[in-house]
Amino acid sequence: MLVDVWRSVKPVHEAHQGALWAALGASFVALVVGGLNLKSGFGVWVDLCVVFVAAAIGLPVVAIVVGLVLTLLRKIPRLAAGVIVAVVVLLALPWLNAWGYLVGSAVILIECTLGASVATVLLGGLRYAALGKKALTLVAGGLALFANLWLLVFLRSDGFDEKWLRVPAGASLPAQLSATDPSAKGSYAVEKLFYGHGDDLRRREYGAGVAMRTKTVDASPFFPDFGGWKAKLRKRYWGFGMDHLPLNARVWYPRGDGPFPLVLMVHGNHEMSEFSDPGYAYLGELLASRGFTFVSIDENFLNIGLLHEPPDERPVRAWLMLEHLKLWEQWNANPGNPFYGKIDTANVALIGHSRGGEAAATAALFNKLAYDPDDASIRFQHGYSIKAVVAIAPAGESRVLNDVNYLTIQGAHDADVSSFLGSGQWDHVRFGGDVDCFKSELYVYGANHGQFNTVWGRTDTRGPRGWFLNLRPLLSGADQRKIAKVYVAAFLEATLHGRNEYRQMFRDYRQAREWLPKTEYVDRYLDSTNTVISDFSEDADLTTTTLPGGTIDGRNLSEWHEGKIPFRNGDRGYNGVFLGWNGASASYALNLPPGIAEAGDLLTMSIAVTADGEDESPTDFTVALKSEDGVEVRLPLSGFRMLRPPMPVRFTKVEYLDRLLYKEPSEPVFQSVEIPLREFAAVDRRFDAKKLRSVRLIFDRTPASELLISQIGLER
Repeated sequence: MLVDVWRSVKPVHEAHQGALWAALGASFVALVVGGLNLKSGFGVWVDLCVVFVAAAIGLPVVAIVVGLVLTLLRKIPRLAAGVIVAVVVLLALPWLNAWGYLVGSAVILIECTLGASVATVLLGGLRYAALGKKALTLVAGGLALFANLWLLVFLRSDGFDEKWLRVPAGASLPAQLSATDPSAKGSYAVEKLFYGHGDDLRRREYGAGVAMRTKTVDASPFFPDFGGWKAKLRKRYWGFGMDHLPLNARVWYPRGDGPFPLVLMVHGNHEMSEFSDPGYAYLGELLASRGFTFVSIDENFLNIGLLHEPPDERPVRAWLMLEHLKLWEQWNANPGNPFYGKIDTANVALIGHSRGGEAAATAALFNKLAYDPDDASIRFQHGYSIKAVVAIAPAGESRVLNDVNYLTIQGAHDADVSSFLGSGQWDHVRFGGDVDCFKSELYVYGANHGQFNTVWGRTDTRGPRGWFLNLRPLLSGADQRKIAKVYVAAFLEATLHGRNEYRQMFRDYRQAREWLPKTEYVDRYLDSTNTVISDFSEDADLTTTTLPGGTIDGRNLSEWHEGKIPFRNGDRGYNGVFLGWNGASASYALNLPPGIAEAGDLLTMSIAVTADGEDESPTDFTVALKSEDGVEVRLPLSGFRMLRPPMPVRFTKVEYLDRLLYKEPSEPVFQSVEIPLREFAAVDRRFDAKKLRSVRLIFDRTPASELLISQIGLER
């Protein structure tokens, strides 16, 4: 019976031929897509030729190998052949991307079904076929056609909106800053020029268009193992090797006598043929109008391209920033140079985006070193007055920086650098001695990676993988760059121009709310006046504070341990304390050593809510302060700041793909809370803040939750 049914509906020669042509058609489309996204640097036609030549060689070879394997398997009993194939697949899975094979297999199945159905209808005499075969052919073809249309609509769609919580403002909003909007154009007329070696093969602005010619620099000591066809190909493409890197940059500067602070910015690791340095013109125009000389550095020759990227090029990105800074120091001191005396070399800032964010921090470190920490044969001679570092969505490792102002900005929807690595760098910025510095971070719901650069665009990953990204929740490029302009300009005004009125917005973004697009923000702040009570990294004893002489006491907590602060993937390398409760009697208290209250008049905490339950309401608790003479005053945390729950995001349109590529829907993002001690004295005049002896967190306002605290301190 079943044999007869199969004979009446089984595909014949026309169906096999149609499926084959459909598979080849799908392969052709895939090759075109691959060529358009190869971005080798030689141009789209060369990329297409490379892909098609590789396919012309590879597909017949694979076809022959598969044919031989199938021929061999026919000689083996079917069960044994099945076991062999299963074992091969099992062994291959850990080394291959399962998602890619799943999608590829599904597409081929759909296209082959459609091709077989069409061929059967057109060439197979379907009108004379059995009723079952007609039905099967039409149904299968219809489903395959529907699957194609659905896939096309799915891939072309922006995705879907997310459910997210806008945290209430709390008891009251702080006053909006009375300063002018830092993203507003300043009073200076803006000039623009290019400088470089003057013989660039790829861009006229760095060839005949340069206003000032520069020497090349030798970076070959950083690349002792870079040679062979890759080095030769890169040298042929650019016209220079690693021993003659150019110092190219585009400059926006204010018209006037100055001297003006100097700001150097460097891009990240984008496709080298899609030049990244023009993408920060919006910052250059703004900052120059506000009295800064802004330099967007060209390091595209270090980027990915030509089917490879230079090995371990990250230190060179930082070193090149310092070589550019050396140029500006020389120009400022040379009476014959147009910038003679116009640069305030005592006020310098470094800015980087993506891998450039790591480069900016690394340059600030190298600036104070005599040797490359990875190779003492490379000697440094820098020592410039770098006052500030800005990292936008930085990638890479963190560096220990001392006595420098630091700002980092991260988008919650960054599908390239999906963990807030700049926050890890924030942890590594330290203050000591008689300095006036601060560090700040800003986490922005709806911001992605690429739109901080006008060249990079909305899609953070290229090619077919980018088609699966969920773009609907993203802020517009204009909004995202508005945030960058507000924060970068305000930060530089505060650190290089001495406009301290802007510092308040880094303590609490709500004081800049009228300048910012409407979305959700999380911010963290710490300055050099802060005395750490506990950062939970001093020892393994849960009952001791970082500050000698202090003790800690926990009561009725469902969770209490100290450990590494996690990212989506990995950890920061720094400890925090994990606290959880499920009842009204839980508390966590720090008993302070005598005299510590003289250290400041603000109690500061960095807190992240980690509870990921269905209750999305803000977390609240009571803060109780007790003085030496036993007077205790209690106030709700929500009277100062609201603590939002985790901010889960969907990077892609497919939940499985999110788990595969991004692991977790959220990660801990710290919120600063600053509590003026005078608020407690206002409630009870008997409370003397100068006699503060204990800080107790009483978890009585939210029935159950979990927190991660990275730091508790006192600040002036």
